[in-house]
Amino acid sequence: MNKFFALAFVFGSLAAAQAQFTVGDLVVLRDGTGSAALSSAGTALFLDEYATTGGSLLYSVAIPTSGSTALVNSGSAASEGALNLSANGQELVFAGYNTNAGFASIANSPSATVARGVGTVDASGNYTLAATTSSSFSANNIRSGTSDGNGNYWAAGANSGVVYLGSGTPAAVSTTSANNRVLQDIGGNLYFSSGSGTHGIYSISGAPTTTGNTANNIVNTGSASSPYDFAFNSAGNLLYIADSDAFTNSTTIGGVEKWQFNGTAWVFQYSLSLGTNGAVGLAVDFSGANPVIYATSASGQSLFDIVDTGSSSTGTLLDSAGANEAFRGLDFAPTPAPEPGTLALIGCGVTAIITFRRLKKFRA
Repeated sequence: MNKFFALAFVFGSLAAAQAQFTVGDLVVLRDGTGSAALSSAGTALFLDEYATTGGSLLYSVAIPTSGSTALVNSGSAASEGALNLSANGQELVFAGYNTNAGFASIANSPSATVARGVGTVDASGNYTLAATTSSSFSANNIRSGTSDGNGNYWAAGANSGVVYLGSGTPAAVSTTSANNRVLQDIGGNLYFSSGSGTHGIYSISGAPTTTGNTANNIVNTGSASSPYDFAFNSAGNLLYIADSDAFTNSTTIGGVEKWQFNGTAWVFQYSLSLGTNGAVGLAVDFSGANPVIYATSASGQSLFDIVDTGSSSTGTLLDSAGANEAFRGLDFAPTPAPEPGTLALIGCGVTAIITFRRLKKFRA
């Protein structure tokens, strides 16, 4: 029996040791190494893990800045660097430029020269350059990526609409709104924000891989707004939107917006203050009685949390970016891919012991 428990313990320990991120923690996409001023040149990316309580920096993944899998952002482009979980929650997904750090005026480069790409990082901290395009988002920003977690990827940016980057030729699945910001796959449907045309949140039914799909504006935030990241609750009737415009008062769009679905339409409730800052990155914990909102400032300098107890709630500073660094998107840490259950692990131990005993008996 001692051997049995020892083997079961070893199998369980190996499975647990695979994860680097802690489920429930925050992950922030950071631009810059701190050694040189941020500019329009290609800039190194890091995914930094923070504790949700106290904001302690716990772990960091450096994305390659050279070679065939390199992915960088423009250091001065605040609209880039969105970070989102894949639909199955097992990957952090982000977009960038598939070239070496230091490439000058990178957003202005033709995509035929500098491919645009989508990268992922899993719960073990493993990075993959998942998909690239040498035709879409040419001479402009690529801003965000998303995935269903099953090998399909989509991207959004300053032109080209929403583009599928799975197998085969990239396809602009919808050009209803061409200039877009943050893209997510939520429950098998695509959603994105736009500050061009009709400002707000759009939806595309399903997760299409071919052209000709209509994007519907479901939340019109108004022409004075500047929406970026967003988060729905599981019931689909509560929505928070990061707005890069600074907060002025709770009845005016800016900071972090709260919207409620009344059964017919989305209705603005109030804005939450991050002091004088607007917001671009957003993640919301809906599990408690009062949603807890995490946001990165539009300036790129601050990480905040807000407990939404009403319109007078204000943000608390968790951390500040270092010199020559900027915080961009954020989300919660990914969950590990399903591991064998406890019974399966025990079964492995039992099998090993039985095999050992049979061999011992045979040899006797």
